[in-house]
Amino acid sequence: MPSELVNIIYVVVSIASIFLYILSVQFKKKKHILITQIFASLSYLIIYVIKGAWAGVAVEVLEETKDVIFIGYENKKKKIPLLILILFIISLFVVTFIFYDGYGSILPLVINIILFVSTYFKNPKWIRYVMVLCGFLWGCYNLYVGAYIILIGNALEIVSAFISIYRFKDIDNKKVTKKRKATKK
Repeated sequence: MPSELVNIIYVVVSIASIFLYILSVQFKKKKHILITQIFASLSYLIIYVIKGAWAGVAVEVLEETKDVIFIGYENKKKKIPLLILILFIISLFVVTFIFYDGYGSILPLVINIILFVSTYFKNPKWIRYVMVLCGFLWGCYNLYVGAYIILIGNALEIVSAFISIYRFKDIDNKKVTKKRKATKK
């Protein structure tokens, strides 16, 4: 592909990924957050292929697979087995080992372990809280691999996560209060 076309694809997909990730945490339901994040991950995957960031590519594939499986459990209203989470975390270590190309390869591992654990919990508030930390960490990774447009998106992801935490704090607090009342009965 001519480099001009690759640059255009990079810019368009970067903007799409930023928009999708910012949008994802604004949803109320975990299922909708995960669906939107699948599309964001696909966008990031394309960007990392263009940048030759193979550790990031492999981790995004795992991220998408995890989201699809977790959505399946959400649809069935079932708790995600801890074993599945553990298998995904082990897979992250294997992928990191295979694609290890320096200390920068470790960051996607750490970020995704944190993200995977946050999506394991039923309450989407954990995804929102973790998005603040992971937005910062992905920003560091994107700086490392030279994905500068996405770096701007990481800052916007952090802002979006803070907005969603504020927007849904009453809903999240009601769920906790309701659960506590139910366990006292």
